[in-house]
Amino acid sequence: MIGVAVGILIAITVVIALIPSSGFLKNFVQENPQVPGGLKAASTEIKPVVVTVNKTSVLSFTNKESIIDTKFDVLNPNDVTVILEAITYDLYENGVLVGHGQIGERLEGALQSSNYYTLVEHYTNQLDGKVILENTGNNPELWSALQKNDTKWSIVGQAFYNTNTVLSGQPGSIGFNSTQ
Repeated sequence: MIGVAVGILIAITVVIALIPSSGFLKNFVQENPQVPGGLKAASTEIKPVVVTVNKTSVLSFTNKESIIDTKFDVLNPNDVTVILEAITYDLYENGVLVGHGQIGERLEGALQSSNYYTLVEHYTNQLDGKVILENTGNNPELWSALQKNDTKWSIVGQAFYNTNTVLSGQPGSIGFNSTQ
């Protein structure tokens, strides 16, 4: 008797765990403004977020270090709210990799806290990323360009996003690059 009850409980748990990723809810839930947000997110195909680099500039400069500020616009083109977990990027000056930056952090588990951004549907969030460059003496061309304010920046990165609702989580990522 107890074995049957445990078996039924396991079967119910498996069904509940598989429903969001199976596409069942997409066929079951019709487009309806009365549908709760979780069901709407589970039944909606999520489009990738759009990341645009607005400007990269030298925020501060000394002979020992420089802080480089990059301004990002992140558009959520979806009809549901999306969570931006992180933007990771590499910073190049004149084709040479000079630093790495990150905004937010990847979600690792439901119980862990995270620094992430809520992207409201059809809205653009503006985010700042900062990279600290240390002058090791190995790249005098970079420090000369920084001092003269004659830099040619390229940013290559990845944005990680997720619907992350109770009923579903549709993780995704999108690469981007920009030259200024």
